Parts: sequence; structure tokens; C-alpha cells
Amino acid sequence: MKVDRRQAMGKIVGLASMAVGSSAVSSSIFAAEGCPVETGSGLGSNGMADLGAHLLEYVALDPMSVARRAYEGYRRGGCMYGVFNALISELADRGHGDACHFAAIPTNLAVYGGTGVKGWGTLCGCVNAAAMVINVLSGIDQQAVINAVYRYYEKTPMPRGDQEFLTAIGAPFWRTNDGTPLGPELIGQSVANSVLCHTSVSHWSSTSKFGSGHDAKLERCAQVTAEIAFITSEFLNQSLSGRLVAEGHAESNDECGACHQPTGREPETYIGPDVKSKMECQTCHSSHEQLSALPKHADAGECQVCHN
Repeated sequence: MKVDRRQAMGKIVGLASMAVGSSAVSSSIFAAEGCPVETGSGLGSNGMADLGAHLLEYVALDPMSVARRAYEGYRRGGCMYGVFNALISELADRGHGDACHFAAIPTNLAVYGGTGVKGWGTLCGCVNAAAMVINVLSGIDQQAVINAVYRYYEKTPMPRGDQEFLTAIGAPFWRTNDGTPLGPELIGQSVANSVLCHTSVSHWSSTSKFGSGHDAKLERCAQVTAEIAFITSEFLNQSLSGRLVAEGHAESNDECGACHQPTGREPETYIGPDVKSKMECQTCHSSHEQLSALPKHADAGECQVCHN
């Protein structure tokens, strides 16, 4: 018996509805129904030149809709999944020429990036996801949008915490131990001064006085996930319309770069370590005129006594 895609989708939706109730059936199933079975993402698998020839068209999104989806997605798969799934799913739902290609991208592949890649505290999953999406888009200045998103994350007090935004995304979801909703007066704000997960969370924990194992951390990171999804959409929209002005480098790095910029030196001409990064140097490194910012007990090898 031959079953076409529409019949197959009808059977799948019918079975899913009987098993778990119709409310559990994702709208993306219906959105993807009109896509041909053989449609893939169309992005290719042969490196940068191949990708450059197969980019997907970006169309303007509603940043608040993306933010709401990201906040909800955080609970299912963490920060990287939240941002990645929100942007890709919203583009799939727009119904334009590349909608089916976006719908073919499995957003679960982004789950690995939560907590700085499976708990390693490295690159925050929010900005990891943003760059991953931006990397496949045409019609925008990829470098400028990535610069804007990363500098925003590095230097902006987050989460934003205004009531209009919180209401729109459905926050807060989590509560304190006594059942008090974790509103902005409790979550507070902090500046990451880095794009690294562990730095961002540590600064927030120090500011808010909540332990990073408390549900307050989940609420804070869910709101940051929504905020980065929102601002990524805003920057993408600005780039699409030619209005984006992004800071490409930190002026405070100029002095450091005089000696530590990337060079072609070989051992006999080596002076000191070359650095290739757009992050602000003095977020982590003191200037040569200052003493190290590390505490005196830093070499004791007992960090986890206080910092577990």
C-alpha cells in the first residue's frame, strides 16, 4: 500500500494525539507537513566553500516571539538548545522559500552546548547557538552580527528583568525554597565580562548571593537564553535592513595587541605569546603595571573548598 506524506502525517498526528493528548503535538509537525519528504537542510557537508554556496535565506523575525520560544526551550534542552531551536523553528514557520530547509535541521543537535558544553563551563551555549545559526544565513553580515551578539553578552547587565519582557516570555517559572517566585528583585543582574559560561554564572552568583546549584540559577539562565535569542533576532533584522553597527574590537585591547597580536614569527624571532581573540584582554589579565588579581591562596590547590 502506498502512503503519501499527507496521509502519513495524518496517521502520526492521530496516533500521537490518542497517546498523549492533542495539546502535546508540536505545531512544527503541521508546519513541516507541506515539505517534500526528500527535503534536507541543503547546507552541504564539504566545508566553508560548500557552505558559502548553500546558505539559507534569512527573513525578518519577531524578536519577542523568538524570545518566548527560547525561554520555553531552555526547560527542555538548556541554553544552547533554547536559542538554536527558537531561531531555527521560527525561520521554519515563516513559510518562505527556505522554510523547509530550516524545518529539516534537527535542533536537538544543540543540546550538547548547555552549561558551557556538557558542564565544562566553556563557551556559553547561548552565544554558541547564535553563531551556529548565523553561520548558515544569507542576506546578512555574519561577522557583524556575531560581533554584536558576543559584545552584548560580554558587556551588558543581564538578565534584563523588565516586567514587559518577563510577561511576554512567561517568566518566572522557578521559585525559591519557600515558594516565592524568582522575580527580578531576587535574580538581579550581573555583567559577564566574558563569553564563558563559568565566568558569567560565577559573576551572577556573587552578585545575587544564590548558589549556582539553586533553582535561581536555572531561572537566571533561562531568562538570559530568552534575552540572547531576542537580541540575536534584533541584530539580524538590523543587518538585513542595513542598519546594524557593531563593535568589532575592544579599544582596551589595543595596548595589549601592540605586542601580543597574531604574527608569523618563528622561534628565533619570538618575543612573547601571540593572542588571537576579540574578547577584552583585561577581563582576565591584569596590565603589566598592576599586580596579579589572583588571591594569595591561589596556588594552594584547594579551590573547591570554597568554590564547589
